[in-house]
Amino acid sequence: MTRLTDEKLEKGRMRFLAGFPNVKARIDALDQAEADALGITLEHLRESETMRELCEVARLKNVDSTELFWSCIADTSAELEEMLERRDAAEKRAIGL
Repeated sequence: MTRLTDEKLEKGRMRFLAGFPNVKARIDALDQAEADALGITLEHLRESETMRELCEVARLKNVDSTELFWSCIADTSAELEEMLERRDAAEKRAIGL
C-alpha cells in the first residue's frame, strides 16, 4: 500500500459522500460562521464532519470505520484487499507475531 496522499483522502471522502446524499447535504450546509466559531477553516470543518459521519455510518452498519473509509479510497477490490493485508501484517509485527 502506498502512502495515503491528500488526494486519496479527498477521493475517499468524496466517494463516501456520494454514497450518502443526506450526509453530503449536511456537510454542504456547514458555513463559514460555524468554522469561525471553532477557529478552523471551513474545509477542515467539512473534512472533520465527513469523517465523523463516516464513523457513525460504520457504527450503525457494525463495520470497521477504517475498512469503510479504505473501501472508498480503493479503486478495486484487489487494492482494498492489499491495503487490509498490509495493515494486518503491520499489526502482527507491532505485537511481535
